[in-house]
Amino acid sequence: MTMSFNQSPHIPSLPRQFQGKWNKKSYHVLRELGRGANGAVYLTTQGGVKRAVKVGAEGMDILMEVNVLKSVQQGRDSQVGPLLCDVDDLVIDGKPCTFYAMEYLEGEQLDRYIRQSGVDWVAVMIVQLLARLHVLHKHGWVFGDLKPENVMVTKSSKQVRLIDFGGVTKQGNAVRQFTEEYDRAYWHAGDRKAEISYDLFSAAVMMVRLAVDPQTWKSSHSETRHTVWLCDIIRKSDGLYPYRVPLLKAFHGKYSTAGEMRAEMLEILKDLTVAAPQKQKHIQKQKRTSGAGGMGISGLFVASLLLLAGTLYYAWFM
Repeated sequence: MTMSFNQSPHIPSLPRQFQGKWNKKSYHVLRELGRGANGAVYLTTQGGVKRAVKVGAEGMDILMEVNVLKSVQQGRDSQVGPLLCDVDDLVIDGKPCTFYAMEYLEGEQLDRYIRQSGVDWVAVMIVQLLARLHVLHKHGWVFGDLKPENVMVTKSSKQVRLIDFGGVTKQGNAVRQFTEEYDRAYWHAGDRKAEISYDLFSAAVMMVRLAVDPQTWKSSHSETRHTVWLCDIIRKSDGLYPYRVPLLKAFHGKYSTAGEMRAEMLEILKDLTVAAPQKQKHIQKQKRTSGAGGMGISGLFVASLLLLAGTLYYAWFM
């Protein structure tokens, strides 16, 4: 559940057809995609092109999101979130509203993508996520409400993009929106000040959440929320244990930038993917000796993992 310190009184619903007051662009609404604390997002078409349009009751909240999107869509920074396409006003039921149109990203939420593709991809996606956060932080913002539902894996390129910038907060202020499961104050690990370490804590919790089975995670609701419980999960998990050092450092606020955490995570990922083929050869040799069948770790998976990690390393390392 997302919590907000700035709940809007009423979020308007877009009419089936509308035109911006100033830029005169016409939109046809296909369906509502989602509704949050400060706005609703709709899938529309504009000039034959699909666009996601967000409308809110509070114009200042919408304009803050617009400023964030503008600041992070220059050059390679354009991969942080959806590209901004239009900002305008319209009148709904006699009341003026502000909206913005953005690139419509086709893909899957991060949690759904992991369920479909397997937990082996968790570390790869978290490394990508940390690169996006690093750019956002460089521009003076903290994402705040970081959770799998607010991270998209694009269908075409399998790249992570941040979505729903409603909780983005200027560094140094109080976090505007948060979700309890990923909130460090809820885990008794710090306050809700918008700082880099807040986002990195959430990213570390996300990694644990995505890597374990739902029943294990659900048991946390009957436990006292402390990072000791998270550390116990990491200790018992073969997939998480190699990343124990960066995860624990994130829990305790030991990183000054997302780039630092990303670099350490990427080195571990590279070591594991380089070692995987040798491990696979050993497993296959044992199976040939014993007469057992099966393919074990897929060579194609290892190759794609190395390709993705390498591409990210040279494109994003700072």
